Parts: sequence; C-alpha cells; structure tokens
Amino acid sequence: MRALALRSAAAPILVLLAALALVVGSAALRVGAADHLDAPTVRSDGRIDINDVYVFQSGLNQTGSQTVLAMTIDPAAGLLSPTSFRPGAVYQFNISTNGDTIPEIAYRIKFGGVRPNGTQTMNVLRANGAGNPVAGAGGASVGNGSSYQTISLAGGGMAWAGLRDDPFFFDLDAFKHFKAVLLADPHTLGGLDGLVNCLRTNPGPTDFFVGLNGMAIVLQLPDSAVGGGTIKVWASVRIDENGQLTQVERMGLPGINTIFNHNDATKEAYNRANPKFDVANETDDVAGVVSLITGLAGTAAPYTPAAYGALIASLLLPDVITYDTSTPANFGDLNGRALPNDVIDTALTVVAHTQLSDCVANDSTFLPSFPYLGVPN
Repeated sequence: MRALALRSAAAPILVLLAALALVVGSAALRVGAADHLDAPTVRSDGRIDINDVYVFQSGLNQTGSQTVLAMTIDPAAGLLSPTSFRPGAVYQFNISTNGDTIPEIAYRIKFGGVRPNGTQTMNVLRANGAGNPVAGAGGASVGNGSSYQTISLAGGGMAWAGLRDDPFFFDLDAFKHFKAVLLADPHTLGGLDGLVNCLRTNPGPTDFFVGLNGMAIVLQLPDSAVGGGTIKVWASVRIDENGQLTQVERMGLPGINTIFNHNDATKEAYNRANPKFDVANETDDVAGVVSLITGLAGTAAPYTPAAYGALIASLLLPDVITYDTSTPANFGDLNGRALPNDVIDTALTVVAHTQLSDCVANDSTFLPSFPYLGVPN
C-alpha cells in the first residue's frame, strides 16, 4: 500500500516543485506554469512552445472508447505571440506501444500560411516503425483540411486545431506572496495561510489564468490506432534550422525541464534530447532536487531524503506520460492527464500530508464532445 501511495504522489509532487521554480520577480505573463517559456529557442517564438500535454479517454466524463491526444502551445496566445501555428514546423505526438521510449507511432501535424480569415491549411500524417518516427517529416497522410475545422482521419478518428481557453488554473499571485515570505525567512511558513485559507479576503482566492488562451492541437483516435493497452506519449516540435529539421521542444509530464534544469543551456539541451536518454542524463538532477526539498521539509520518512529522491526520479524518468487506454485518465495516479485535473490542490495535499487547496476551481467550461477544450476567451 505504501508503494502505491508513493506512486500516486509522484506527479503531484512534481507539479508543486514546478510552482516552486517560478521566478517571483518575473513579469506576470512571463511566469511559467507547466512548461511555458522554458528555453531560449521557444521563448523566441511562442508558436513552437508547448504548454501542456494531455492524454485521456474520449467522451463525456471519459466514457468513450477512443484515446484523445492534446497539446496546448503558445503561452498567452494573442498577448505574447500570434494566434496561429508556425508554418513549416512539425508538431508531433510520439507513441511507444511496448513500454520503452522509442516510438513505434508518430502523428505529425503541419500547417500552411495564415489566411486572411486566420485559418491555416492542416495536414495530419502518421509514421510507423520503431525509431523512425523520431526523425523526419514524412508519413502517410491520414487527414487534410483547415484549422478550426474537424478533420476526419483515415482509419477512424478526427483532428482539430485552433485557439482555445487555457485549461491551467492556479492562484499564482497568492503563491508568489507565499514564496516571497518563504524566501525572506526560510524557517517560516508564515505566508502559507494566504494561499490555502479558503476564507481569505483582500484579495480572495483568484485564478491568475482566467481569460488566457493557448493554441491547441487535438486528435481523437481508436485505441487500436495508438497500440491499445498501456502506451507512453510525449509531444515534440521540430523546425528548420540551417536547412535541417531539428527538434527544439518536447514535453511529457509537466515541469521536468522547468524544475530540474537550472540554466538556459541545460534547458535548451533537454528540449532537443530524446526521452530514451533521460534516465542516464537527468536522474542525478531530479533525485538531488527532490532529496534537498524533502530533507528541508522533513517529509521523506520512512525513507531517507536521498532514497526518496531516487525513488521519485525512477518514477518520473523518462519524461513521458504513461496511459492505460482502457481506463479514465487521472494525472494524480500517473495515468494520463485529463483536462479538469486539479494538479495544484493534489500537489499541496500530498506534500503537506493533509488536505489543502489554493481554493480556486477550473475556470474552463469544457465541451462534452470533441475537441473538449473550452472556447477561447
């Protein structure tokens, strides 16, 4: 039972650490959430910056029989960068069907130039073959159409892309105040009440992300099309650099790059690497950060901080989302990630070992059917 509890705790702890990585002095819209604005290349163009990745069961309340893959891109779309996708970029869902991190399947989405009405041509390709989907831009075309249009895919399923409401929610200002108090005196949690007291006033609980949008790509596919059973999923973006198609962004679980890499050079290298190298390259950094935090907080028992850090590193790496396609997704159990999941409340509760909340609810009104994400603000 204890092992199961720790497994469920891994993802929430990751999200809390992501919050702790925020820079208090940053301008409001440049404060990241999950993977926003994490490295120099993606900071230069929000159209290639992945915000979050979601993998969940289709249908109202996840009652369907297909798998949904979604990525949000472009932090604060329309404010920090255009509400469009980058022509020539390859937006890719990578899927491993046999438990490793070498994809057997990749869905590649490409867009044309922006038309006067704001739409773009959209082409969905599928590439097969172990290892081959990591590179290249080819594959069999399974759907063509335009952004803001539901496109039927060969073999079943559908695709959609366009501007949507950002599903992320968090009382960021209250957290920034808590962190400022903590930094001023690391021996006190005096600012915590201003984050978790749901009766707080002046100001009351406030979702910072209300009104912010992002660009989204959403695929709904038969389980058989993604391999069925348990799959591992991550998203990536590749662009032309000096005449060569190069991966410049990737994301699976939220916050890995933001938290555990500490300068622009390491963040950039991480975005350009393949997950198959994560255990070798990232274990020491992940285990070290978790060990430091649990040691300071005194929360590692019955493990030592070092042992607990190693355990969490083994659960979080490689940086991919694991999902059993026969079950509803629940990020708190490290089983996919559903749109409504309150990762902040779960994080606070797990770390404190008592029920806590930042007292804000998801502001999105999700659609009961495809493409599920709320309409843009």
